[in-house]
Amino acid sequence: MIARRLCIVALLVAFLPAPVWADATHYRTPPAAVEAALRAPALPVFVLSPRRDTLAVETPLSYPPVADLARPMLRLAGLRVDPATNGIHHARAATALAFEHIADRHVVPVALPAGAQITGLTFSPDGVRFALMNATAHGTELWLGTVADGRAKRIAGVLVNAIFPEPVVWLPRGDSVVVRAVDRLGPAPERGVAGGPAIQETAGAAGQIVTYEDMLTDAVDEAQFTYYATSRLVVVNAGDGAVTRTRARGLFARVSPSPNDGALLLAERIHTPYSYLFPYERFPRATEVFDLHGAVVATVADRPLADRVPADGVQTGPRDVAWLPSASSPTLVWIEARDGGDPRTNAPVRDVVVTQRTGTRERTEIAHAAQRVVDVAWLHADSRALTTTFERATRTRTVALIDARHPDAAARTLFTLREGDVYHDPGTPQTTSESNGENTIAHAGDALLLRGTGYGPDGRRPFLDRYDLATGATTRLFRSELTPLETVVAPLDEGANALLTIRQSPSDPPDAFVRTVASGALRRLTTTPDPQPMLRGIGRRIVTYKRPDGVDLSFTLYTPPGWHEGTRLPTFVWAYPLEFVDRGTASQNVNTAQTFVTVGGPSPLFFALAGYAVLDNASMPIVGDPATVNDTYVEQLTADAKAAVDEAVAIGVADPARIAVGGHSYGAFMTANLLAHTRLFKAGIARSGAYNRTLTPFGFQNERRSYWEATDLHTKMSPFTYANAIKDPLLLIHGEADDNTGTFPIQSERLYAAIKGNGGTARLVMLPYEAHGYVGRESIETTLAEMLDWLDRWVKPAASASR
Repeated sequence: MIARRLCIVALLVAFLPAPVWADATHYRTPPAAVEAALRAPALPVFVLSPRRDTLAVETPLSYPPVADLARPMLRLAGLRVDPATNGIHHARAATALAFEHIADRHVVPVALPAGAQITGLTFSPDGVRFALMNATAHGTELWLGTVADGRAKRIAGVLVNAIFPEPVVWLPRGDSVVVRAVDRLGPAPERGVAGGPAIQETAGAAGQIVTYEDMLTDAVDEAQFTYYATSRLVVVNAGDGAVTRTRARGLFARVSPSPNDGALLLAERIHTPYSYLFPYERFPRATEVFDLHGAVVATVADRPLADRVPADGVQTGPRDVAWLPSASSPTLVWIEARDGGDPRTNAPVRDVVVTQRTGTRERTEIAHAAQRVVDVAWLHADSRALTTTFERATRTRTVALIDARHPDAAARTLFTLREGDVYHDPGTPQTTSESNGENTIAHAGDALLLRGTGYGPDGRRPFLDRYDLATGATTRLFRSELTPLETVVAPLDEGANALLTIRQSPSDPPDAFVRTVASGALRRLTTTPDPQPMLRGIGRRIVTYKRPDGVDLSFTLYTPPGWHEGTRLPTFVWAYPLEFVDRGTASQNVNTAQTFVTVGGPSPLFFALAGYAVLDNASMPIVGDPATVNDTYVEQLTADAKAAVDEAVAIGVADPARIAVGGHSYGAFMTANLLAHTRLFKAGIARSGAYNRTLTPFGFQNERRSYWEATDLHTKMSPFTYANAIKDPLLLIHGEADDNTGTFPIQSERLYAAIKGNGGTARLVMLPYEAHGYVGRESIETTLAEMLDWLDRWVKPAASASR
């Protein structure tokens, strides 16, 4: 790997000065001011208990050393497995945990072993107990404790299989947990000399083949996936720690106890034959019901490999199988396609919602939908539910009310919202936790509570509304001021008389408060010190402007500490293109200067500390019919970028001769395209992008036409095609272990080679062990140092006269 990087560096020797390239095979650090901000402690994470009387306060692990990322990793079926923890490789973790009792602000720290890495925290349904997972070098431990005193103990003899989500679930009584426990038989399969070729064969119907990463490749991979993904269901008593092993053993991707008594377990079990082209989510899987001894009570469905699913389609048969929370006896509910799962099929009914009492074959179709059902959310202790459907052609979501007691009644539409229309979003229903840990919609009769983000032309004003299902009338209970910005987490009582909120301002970090609705009184729960006071000197404001066709655009402008209005600065534009159906939606402003600024990871906002103006989240809308919107991608992108540059110059901030552009992922794709098709920028920085669309032939982002259906489009949108036209310097950065669909590391390597071969100027930085988003401390420091060096070399020195 080092030899490879030395080879890349050698190509730069001829024209880069020693300070830039001499350290290229070693990790680097950014300037002191940036490094100091980077090393600031992370803000705490708050989690509300089911009883809404306790706040868990977690201290997240920031920037693990690259040595942690370098631990052995197995790439299996779309997962990255740490064989030591039998969990996800470098999973998100917390290093400390405390409980704050909301009534009296009494804080109870949880005593954890030295070096603890908490990768999962769950409360019991009654909020009295908690379970957490601790990832160690010898496996993922299970700890159980009581919230009142914060005392926890490790459960001996149980290691959690944390390959799949939510491996620890509470039974409704709150006295026991069901755990997917590691259950290995013999040593792990090892890779030796291949016993023969890996062979695949296809015949028959077509199906979309997405460019997934980390697929199985041979029989050894299959054996390792089976070995590490297999678990045994065990029941652990939270009181005395007694462990009961059930007979249920397999590759369980999900387990959910039945409501009320928890006597049954709904499970999804993956089985062979596996695929070398698709991730585990597409593998054959049986949906089964077990008793607490591990015996199969019923098989709901056994679906084959989902290898023929069309673009934007779904698999046929029962999907999203769940317990019906309001049923008096264990009853299942699921969604089923009536159009063969193909959105291109004309069908009066596209999906149905089905219920079936466990142990019987009698099924009832309780709802019929003309569009694809993407969610069914049940009201607490009620036969009614809100269904959300999605209309592909117009990118429209519709929320409707159904009632399981009246299956023949038509669903009643409540809301219709076009994708991206944040100004008219009515909000999300407030949920409550059921006894089996599933969420349902909280309500009082016909009254729901809707929490909204509150975007509008003047900024964000989060709100809480009471919505009447019978009349459609809304009553506003709370609306934030513009400053401070206050977001409702949850009501603390059934009548929503008191609210838990998170409150922040440009000068105050986010903290938890209790708000009394009637009086407006506030009671502080947490006090978080400013982790990055050096950032408070950075200027910030929202700048709005128009594209020539009238679409409203904006960016958040960050200026260096001490900057004087009218002084032109070297400028860095950071953006990510988004697609919209209409100009009105595309014109909505989601930038805000109301929040408390914290900067982490390889963020370009650090560059304001180094003397740059940063145009963050500059609007780059691509507007049109979803089926053909990308036909004018390059033209619209160019117009977006030119409008941003012209505005930054017009307001006296940007020096027109010293502007660079950058982005990550699809933003990197944008960056390379802008350098290929314009001369607006002195340089570009593209991180972890895809530049050759022939390598994503079955579509990308929201583009669903294949390379063979739209060859010219894929060619035109690929900056690789125009590498000979990239005349301005381009820095390419990529994680060597990129796990994102379509952004293979070879994308950056081939674009770099194409630019070099055509005599252009480029630099390629490949980060060892890093995936699509960079997390290692040394990687982030190096990325920031490389980005700043690139801007300092190609952008900062070239001062020009103001225009």
